[in-house]
Amino acid sequence: MIKDRSTIKWTALMLPEHVQSLKDALIDEERVKQPLLDEQESSEIEILICEAMEFNTPITFKVYNNGFTQLITGTAHYINHLKSQIIFQDEDGYFHHILFNNIISVQEA
Repeated sequence: MIKDRSTIKWTALMLPEHVQSLKDALIDEERVKQPLLDEQESSEIEILICEAMEFNTPITFKVYNNGFTQLITGTAHYINHLKSQIIFQDEDGYFHHILFNNIISVQEA
């Protein structure tokens, strides 16, 4: 009688390079293009940020970051118009520098 490996013979062979390329392909599928804001949306965002800074209320930023969106909640501390960025403190106490071009939306928290 011939003794073979039965089911072991038919299992798939996945090299580490194949696994990594599949993971990269799945990540690339989830990427989104950065939405473009018109002037009215940009001015509304700036008004909300200024009001939040004046009254020290927490706000939630939806930020575009390398193909993905991220929500950050906290308080805005300073607007740097020369560098086009906002200095923002999150709920954990860490400071972030957010570029105006990367902001998708702003909401009150």
